[in-house]
Amino acid sequence: CQMKGLILKDFINLKKQSKLIGLVALFYLIFSRATNNNSMFGTIMLMIFAMMPITALSFDEKANWDKYGLTMPVSRAEMVLSKYILGVILSVFALILNFIAQILLGTEMNIENIVSILVIFGISIVFISLLLPIIFKFGVEKGRMLMFVVLMLPTMIILFFKDFIKSPPSDEVIEKALYALPVVIIVILILSILMSINIYNKKEF
Repeated sequence: CQMKGLILKDFINLKKQSKLIGLVALFYLIFSRATNNNSMFGTIMLMIFAMMPITALSFDEKANWDKYGLTMPVSRAEMVLSKYILGVILSVFALILNFIAQILLGTEMNIENIVSILVIFGISIVFISLLLPIIFKFGVEKGRMLMFVVLMLPTMIILFFKDFIKSPPSDEVIEKALYALPVVIIVILILSILMSINIYNKKEF
């Protein structure tokens, strides 16, 4: 019940952003159609919704919510876990929205395209897992630069290693990687939750 209340509180706070997100979604839906780049919409939406727990934490930080919240019958672990559950719920919502958008945009729902959408969803969960411990440790304001580095990390890794890769991986390697991906994402998520709880338990408000 307490956990449900924490998540509901975040949804009420994030409701202020709903009109802006709706306008952004409409813009990228039209832009994706105009440029014939249907995957852009899904990628942008999943990244935006993956960042929403950070926005919720920003609202909490400005209102000094933690100091008040911890006087209630809520554990520190529940305070942390609520943000992860919020992030997963919003990412699943963005995933469903992406599937609907792809159908509206006329994307053929073959195995390759479905896997691509699910991979982007997985990446959004990894971003949540990487960003939340940083925010719990340093706060939203101090953690902005580190957040930027984390968001840019995949691009930097690709640029660094692209000259060392002489040929693309075989279909067999890609298939094995796709099977392993859900397990890797779940492990990263669990480790992130444990790390954030450990960080939050040491904080003083």
